[in-house]
Amino acid sequence: MHLLTVCTLFCLLAAGYGQSHDLLLGQATYGDVVIYKVNEVKYGFPFFVRTSVIEYPEPGQSNFAYIRSIYIKDNERDGSGGYPTISAGGIGQRFVKIKLKSQRGYGFNFTITIYGRY
Repeated sequence: MHLLTVCTLFCLLAAGYGQSHDLLLGQATYGDVVIYKVNEVKYGFPFFVRTSVIEYPEPGQSNFAYIRSIYIKDNERDGSGGYPTISAGGIGQRFVKIKLKSQRGYGFNFTITIYGRY
């Protein structure tokens, strides 16, 4: 019984270690187009947490499309990448503010794709 518990715990830890931190909101359907796409990369420094804020549309620009889907892909597939969060706007809105945060001592590499409909 004790061996079964140890094996189960080991399997859960192994499965959780190799996870990426992708974020998918909404669903792009027929008629939706890519209205924004960007790669955001920051390299890690020992003991530091790196952050970045992405705004769509960029300050000073306007957007006439409604956001239908947001896909933030973590390109660091080994679990050492960062964490994306939506801090304002999003699905059904015409704007979004995305905060990217790395793990301590690591960097991040995200591809952000926003789909919308005019």
